[in-house]
Amino acid sequence: MATMSMPQSLPEPLARLADDYHAWWIDLLGEHNHIGGIEATHWLLERADLGAGKRMLDTGAFVGAAARLAAGTTGCEAFATDLNLDFLATGQHMEHGSLVRWVAADSGRLPFRDGYFQSAWAMDTYISPRELSRVAAPTGATLCLCCDVPVDGRGGVEAFIEEWGEFGWSLAAHRELSNDATVTWRTAEAEMVRNRPHFEARYGTRPYLGQLDMLMSMVQSYERHEQGHGLFVFRR
Repeated sequence: MATMSMPQSLPEPLARLADDYHAWWIDLLGEHNHIGGIEATHWLLERADLGAGKRMLDTGAFVGAAARLAAGTTGCEAFATDLNLDFLATGQHMEHGSLVRWVAADSGRLPFRDGYFQSAWAMDTYISPRELSRVAAPTGATLCLCCDVPVDGRGGVEAFIEEWGEFGWSLAAHRELSNDATVTWRTAEAEMVRNRPHFEARYGTRPYLGQLDMLMSMVQSYERHEQGHGLFVFRR
């Protein structure tokens, strides 16, 4: 998989959102603000078994890039949840936004009945194994994740997979993205340093330095192999 490249410009209305929410991950990663970008979203979508008559949930969705792509390409009924109303409102006005149902909700306390979705997604956001498992159908469902995984004494990827097994899931597909994550964070850090006058003026000095510190910490955790990343598709 090719490494994510930093977007040169943001489409409207995402650019307007970025003006209000000064965050490196909006400015530098864009709408598919997860490791692997839109290519990773497509990889998961190809394995999600979605189509007309099926329901898909994109949790912690930001502007619902995965939900919008799923609705527009598969004809599924897609839902996007996030606690930030501005994120949801922006997503509604982006491509295929009218095809998605937008719901303000905490990913740890989802307002849906048990077994409501045929596919549940979390893309580089907070993951609640219990809640995602609860709202997913007990049989025939897929679970699609783009996320950090432990690689140290916590048991590594095997422990991560075993945790989902406790909720009835079995691994169907996995793609290692740790190298992609390392390069992505390094590239973002370099962009922030190279264009410091721009970002410092945009964010303010203290917020800029705080975000740069965050990126430096992320780079170090991957370079030291304290953290890993991957795409996962589970089935049950």
